[in-house]
Amino acid sequence: MSQSKIEWTDRSDWNPIRGCTRVSEGCRNCYAETLAGRFSDPGQWGHSFAERLLAGGRWTGKVEVQWARLDQPLRWRKPAKIFASSTSDWFHEALPVDEIANLFAIAVAAVHVRGHTFQILTKRAARMREVLTSEAFWDQVNAEAGWHVREYVDPLARRSDDARATLDDYDAENPPPGIWLGVSAEDQQRADERIPDLLATPAAVRFVSCEPMLGLINLSRVFDHTNEHSIDAPGGRSFFDPRDQDGEPSPRLDWVICGGESGRNARPMHPQWARDLRDQCGWAGVPFFFKQWGEWLPEKGWYEDHPVSLPLRVWNGSAWTDNPEINGEWMARLGKAHAGRLLDGVEHNGMPEATR
Repeated sequence: MSQSKIEWTDRSDWNPIRGCTRVSEGCRNCYAETLAGRFSDPGQWGHSFAERLLAGGRWTGKVEVQWARLDQPLRWRKPAKIFASSTSDWFHEALPVDEIANLFAIAVAAVHVRGHTFQILTKRAARMREVLTSEAFWDQVNAEAGWHVREYVDPLARRSDDARATLDDYDAENPPPGIWLGVSAEDQQRADERIPDLLATPAAVRFVSCEPMLGLINLSRVFDHTNEHSIDAPGGRSFFDPRDQDGEPSPRLDWVICGGESGRNARPMHPQWARDLRDQCGWAGVPFFFKQWGEWLPEKGWYEDHPVSLPLRVWNGSAWTDNPEINGEWMARLGKAHAGRLLDGVEHNGMPEATR
């Protein structure tokens, strides 16, 4: 039984990190920041991590590991997909590398002993790449994961001997199974900034979450500004010369999630943005998961059965407007529950399989 309302995971209740800060436009209406601000009085869980504002809340910049929650996945006996620290970021600049290694060690041990899968999503792709390509980092992870299996899990798990026997030493060339790494990309700018670092990071599964999707994203032509070449991320090809039609083999995305924004100040997602992303994945054979429309749904045909007045918006090419003279696909604010998650009448539930 799922413990999470997030459609692409089973559990999102392992939150060993508290606090965060905004890094891009996709963070503007962060639900975790709003909740932390709401419960930021002395004695409440958000105190010192966020401030209450009229608009909802704002992170203070304080970020800490909640050590009392660290071992929770080792106590969960039923295998599950776990969206790890859904209210913060594993690679936040305020977290020391040795603390990130502690988190990874728990995940590695829980993969082997409990059969869990961890889905780790970040907006700090450059730091993720830097940390996970460090030999010293993996030395610490391997040592601590072995300790957790040996000293903590033995009294609880009958399979502990088997787990010890199969616990491998991991590094940048041999990433641990059962740990999926992803980046958020709300528009093309963030896709260009984050996806090249993701593809250069060792992982059993690499994925991108385009939620909230705030603009058109061409995953087939992601531009790596650092190395000045373009990448077909779903197809697994890099192009160092614009005249090159074939490119060179490179790591590819294993999964793409798409979703619109929800919440009080949610912005619409243009239907064509989602359709283009779906089609890019279809052409490349990459699993596609359409999570939600969010608060807004294409209004065409809806008023035939629901003759009520609702907020309407249309895309004018650069911004959302309610100008009735704009000829385009209008969006109506129905609310998340009514908008649902059907894209052109189809529910997309694509999921990856670990191949490395």
